Parts: sequence; structure tokens; C-alpha cells
Amino acid sequence: MKWPDLHKHMKLYAALLPAAITALFLFFPVSLALASILMLVILVLWLFAGNFRERWLTVRDNPVAWAALAMYGLVLIGVLYSPADWDAISLHLTKYLKLPFAVVLMTVIISDRLQQRCLDAFMWAMGFVLASTWLNVWWDLPWSKTHNQGWHVTHHVFGDYITQNIMMAFTVLVALVRMLHATTVWQRVGWAAVSLLASVSITHLSEGRTGYLLLCVMLAVFVFAALRGPSMWFAAILGACLTAGVLVSSDLVRERVVLAYTEVVRANEEKATSVGNRVYLYRITPLLAAEEPLLGHGTGAYHSQICRFVDIPEGCHGWITWHPHNQFLFFAADHGVPGFAAYIFLLLGMVWLARRAQAPEARVLLIGLAALLAVNSMTNSPLWSARESHFFTYMMALLSSRILARPAARQTPLQHQTGQGR
Repeated sequence: MKWPDLHKHMKLYAALLPAAITALFLFFPVSLALASILMLVILVLWLFAGNFRERWLTVRDNPVAWAALAMYGLVLIGVLYSPADWDAISLHLTKYLKLPFAVVLMTVIISDRLQQRCLDAFMWAMGFVLASTWLNVWWDLPWSKTHNQGWHVTHHVFGDYITQNIMMAFTVLVALVRMLHATTVWQRVGWAAVSLLASVSITHLSEGRTGYLLLCVMLAVFVFAALRGPSMWFAAILGACLTAGVLVSSDLVRERVVLAYTEVVRANEEKATSVGNRVYLYRITPLLAAEEPLLGHGTGAYHSQICRFVDIPEGCHGWITWHPHNQFLFFAADHGVPGFAAYIFLLLGMVWLARRAQAPEARVLLIGLAALLAVNSMTNSPLWSARESHFFTYMMALLSSRILARPAARQTPLQHQTGQGR
């Protein structure tokens, strides 16, 4: 292929990238398979589009990108000394591949217009999920995962209710931030309605206790990061009153909270319950990590090595070996102090970037995402879970790119080539 033809094709690939990335944010909340296919499409377009030097300049000063690359580097190094079989190792290599892929996204999402399109695409997808959740109260929708009609029963549309509630809690934060900065009364009313419907879908239409907790976290982030002065304290008092109102009005929330308390009290006797197995895993996983604190046991080692610490009559079942329901402990067991520190660095990098943000919306949303990831990592392994890792890695790439995006006056050749700075 002649050089002019090659350059023409590179421009074509670069022009297709924004459309593929927008499609990724539109479809990953509703289709795990389609999101994986779009990942591959984006990676191929990115490779053929070239301009790697210009792309590197867009992420060179991004601590989140460095943390993501460091974490995947530890996964690669851990292969060299891991006692795990290839099935376990390859699973880790595949699942955590989204970390370097997030860096690929950061090199392309460099214009305000594309960043806004991606966030809007996510909100359209979540709007469809939200509408489907509410409609499922009265009608049996063919694409819904649950077919329970009625008010005081759980409803979720795609995947599982935990993942849906995680993304819905973030949707509440986005809606509240947009309500705060809306320029018309109708826009404010519309975004307030979205935040209310999304919140109630978590509290009254779902049995997910993780969702209850994360919704509270998102509301707290909005109150203390987006508001100031008397407005902040008024919103804090109002939020406390609304929380009490939810406990009174939702039988589902009360039942799940009471059940959680019961499971905590009986955790030593009933280790197979939702809370009981977490309490048990939080007790034995640090023992595994303490054996090899410097480098960890290696990539994928947790799945087999944790069985040496199991001391229950039921034996080492799948709920024990799959993951420890704690991303911090997961990295510490497999990759030691470096893995634990790299994950902390990732979270702190997000907060550090947020503090640099000039736009209030970008600052609040990135703080919210960091808080969401940190709290969720204490009860689950979100970078291991396929659907949750889609959400956190893609949104992490988008929001960190929004803060580090170059002004239009400093448009790079890459932006000019893809037409993103126009």
C-alpha cells in the first residue's frame, strides 16, 4: 500500500473511533456481549489509526492511567511465579485487560464534544433501564431479567440487580449534578424527576442492599462536593429525613436491613449467607495475603490457595474460591503489597484529578465514581466482575479524560485528524 493510501486509511480509522466509543457507552449497560465486541472493534481501529506519540501525550500526565497500567503489569508479572493452573491465570489476564483498555480510551476521548456524547449515551441507556424497571411493575417485559409484577418485589432488567443498582446510583448523581447546573426550570424539573425515579427504583423496586448503601454514598457526595454553605446543610438534613422516610415506606428495605443484621449476628454459625460468607472471607483472606506480603502468591493463586485456610464442615465451595468479595484483599492475596498499593493509587489518582477539575460537574462525578468504586470494593470485587468492571473502567477513562482534556486553543494534530476539536 502506498503512503498516501495508508495515510487516507489511517484518517478513516481515526474518524470511526468516536462513533465506536459512543456506541460502547450506549450499549455496555444493557449488553455484556456487545460491549466486548465493541472493545475489540475499538482496539483494532485504535491500532490502525496510528499517531501513537500524540495519543501518549494525552495520558502522560494522568495518574489514573499509570495506576491502571501498573496494576495490569503486576498481573503479567504474577504469571511468572503463580502456582495456579492456566485456566485461572488466563481468566485474570482476560478480566483485568479492561485496565489497559481504559488507557486506550483515555487517548481517544480528548474532546469536549465526544466526552459529552459518551456521558449522554450512558444516560440514554440507563434511562431505558430505568423506564423498563418501572414498566415491569405492571407489565411483563420480554427483555427484563425478572418477571415479577407488583410493587414490593425486586425488579432488574439486564445482568443482576447489584450491577444495575451500582450504575443506577451513579445515574442519580449525574441527574442531580445536571439538575444543579440546568439553565431552565423544565430542565431542572426533568433531572429532579430522573433522580427521584432512579432512587426509588433502588429503594422500593430492588432487594439489593449494596444498592441502598451506594445510593447513600452518591447522595452524600452530591451534598458535600456539589453544594456549599446553607444549601449543603439544608440538603444534608433533608437527605437524613428522606432516608428515614424510605425506611418507613419500603417494606423491602426494612426486610433486607433486618436480614443483614441477622446475618451479621449469626455470621459465625451461618457462613453461607450473603453477609456471613463475606465476614468469613474477610477473616481468612488476610491470612493468605500475610503469607506472601511482598509479591503475593501470583496471578490467579487465590482460587486454589484460599482452600488451605478453610475450616468449615461445608468445605471449600465455589462461593469461597471465586473471589473474596473484596477487591483490596483480592489484589493483596495475589499481588501482595504492590497490588494493594497500586489499587489505592488508582483511587487516590481519581480524587487528585478531581481536585484539579475546573468544571464543577467533572469534579463531582469523578469524586462520586471514586467513592462508588472504593465502597463497592469493600463488599465485592468490581474489577473482577464482568459487568461492574465495564462500568468502572469505561467511566473512569471518560471522567479522567474530561479533566485532562486540552483546551480548543491547544488542539493537537490528533484532534485535528479526527475532527474532535471542532
